[in-house]
Amino acid sequence: MRLIFFLILIISTNLFAGERELPVGTFPGHTFSLEKNGATIFSNKEVHYQSSTLQIRKISRHINEFTVAVYLQETPVSKALSDTRVDRYTVIWKSEALGTLINEKKQYDKERSEFLLLPTNFAIKSLVSASGVVETQTYKIE
Repeated sequence: MRLIFFLILIISTNLFAGERELPVGTFPGHTFSLEKNGATIFSNKEVHYQSSTLQIRKISRHINEFTVAVYLQETPVSKALSDTRVDRYTVIWKSEALGTLINEKKQYDKERSEFLLLPTNFAIKSLVSASGVVETQTYKIE
């Protein structure tokens, strides 16, 4: 009887403890870069001013909504650019800190993004298949 109770305890602990979730809230952007064929073609180091935020909202057990807002000014005299994009992603965990994001929008459902979630940073790396550009964004977890 003790053995059965012990096995039930282990199985239920694994089911609930193994379930990871992305943090929910608004996180400031830290860095970004665009790479092609392993070489950086554009990054936050090459702009006059950059500000971005990522807002994560839980929609269901495995789906999160990401709202990314970006404000960018390449030089002190150039026109500032801003954009906001909202996407829903299915989250698939590969390990305690690594996972894959699958966009729910039909036009992007073949593209995959990978993420790394650390205690102070959340990094997302996406391959833009049409251009072959790899976009990496890092946000501070506060």
